Amino acid sequence: MPELQAVLDTALARADRASAERFRLLIQAGTAARAAAGRRRSTAEKSPSSPAPVAPVSPVARSAGPGRSVRATRVGQNLADTAGRGVGIARTSVRDRTNMPGRLRPARRRPGAPGDLSPVAPVPGPGTPGSGVTGVPGIAPVTHDWLTDPLVQLRASDSVPEGGAPTVAPSFACSPPEGWGASWQEHRGQGLSEPPGGLLAVGRSDVEAVHETVSFFSRVDQRRGGGHARTAVLQYLTSDVSAFLHGRFTDDSVRRQMFAAAGELAALVGWMSYDDAEHQTAQWAYAIAVKLATEAGDDPLAGFALRAMSRQVLDLGQPERALDLAAASVSGDRYRRAVPRERALLSLGQARALAMAGDRQAATVAVKQAEAELAAAGLSGSEPDRVFFVSEASLAHQSGCVLRDFGDLRGALEAFERSVQIRPRSKFPRAHAITLGDLGDVQARLGHHDRAVTTWSQALDAMSGVRSARTRAIARRIRVMTASKPVRVAGSEELAARVEHYLAG
Repeated sequence: MPELQAVLDTALARADRASAERFRLLIQAGTAARAAAGRRRSTAEKSPSSPAPVAPVSPVARSAGPGRSVRATRVGQNLADTAGRGVGIARTSVRDRTNMPGRLRPARRRPGAPGDLSPVAPVPGPGTPGSGVTGVPGIAPVTHDWLTDPLVQLRASDSVPEGGAPTVAPSFACSPPEGWGASWQEHRGQGLSEPPGGLLAVGRSDVEAVHETVSFFSRVDQRRGGGHARTAVLQYLTSDVSAFLHGRFTDDSVRRQMFAAAGELAALVGWMSYDDAEHQTAQWAYAIAVKLATEAGDDPLAGFALRAMSRQVLDLGQPERALDLAAASVSGDRYRRAVPRERALLSLGQARALAMAGDRQAATVAVKQAEAELAAAGLSGSEPDRVFFVSEASLAHQSGCVLRDFGDLRGALEAFERSVQIRPRSKFPRAHAITLGDLGDVQARLGHHDRAVTTWSQALDAMSGVRSARTRAIARRIRVMTASKPVRVAGSEELAARVEHYLAG
């Protein structure tokens, strides 16, 4: 990983020796784990019994038909009530054009795309019949649902569903059931044996070490993509941090802090896996993050992870389930106790799900709510580090996606252009590349083919050094678009060659 090593070297100039050595060992371990995972995946692909991979459904493919679902109507009413208690907003990225005939068009169902309530093929969980995974000796089989103890799941590290099909299990493609948290905490200890060497003594310095690692790799993810160091972070979660969670804590406050720190790490593993198209691993990690956050009493962190789960199933073409998870992310204290910047993120996640479900009015209200929350973010004092990436550029990009999904291409064009203009490109090259890709799509659909080719060329520039399944998806979309006759303009052949070079890397 030469690019990551360069990032590491820069960080070492500011880091202490202990942190530097920990990061170096994590990267080495991740490289070895990635190579092993690659060998396992190669073996599975050669097996005649292996199922054919299922291609992920792009969020641009609108799978919800026209009209409003019952779930969307209920969520929309809750959003309207919330907005009614809020402050007036002078400017909004999503302009309310619902009363203008022909301006906003309902999303159309793409032929072959799953509908709102289409069944999802079950994914065998670790330790379940047909999964081929039995966990580790002395530990009960792990099932892939909300009721499994997260400590059991982390100890059964062999059951991490790496290299699976790009889909999600229906047990996690919905919000947690009532009383789910008590189910594992009441039976804690059954099937868990004391690790060899006894329990670790865990103090505040250990909590700080986990936070430092999460902060470092979160920024690596933003700059280099989830494909860099993902397996290293996953291994850190299932080894070192898992041992901390089984440790002897100096007091209950330290215990809660460690569970929250581990929850943030699990959410990062989920996000990096999602970005690397390891969707089953992402699902597994997100659910663990929600469970650990719940046990730590950190409701906003649980909402943060549920929003990410919603984004994942939305991109996989399941808008109804995405809406359910998004609603769960903003329910109760998950939203009320969050800082304004995180509330903005949660509202944007709900807006995206509402837009794909076909509810224009509720999605517009959610975006306006996000704008109000983000405007108040500078007045909130301290913020959790996990929301460092949420900015005006994020708001503009997500607003553009909402407008695009409604068919308001000119509104989306303005929002994407604003995001491109104000985003710090050196800190967030992946997000910059994805936004440029979305902008080029809209330009091409509006007939601005010369501008689209220029924009896509800039997107490929931003993708340099980024290992992300999402940027690769952008590149594949560019390949399809440049192959069409209307987009064959000056520079398109050179662009097509650059796309092939990037995808071959």
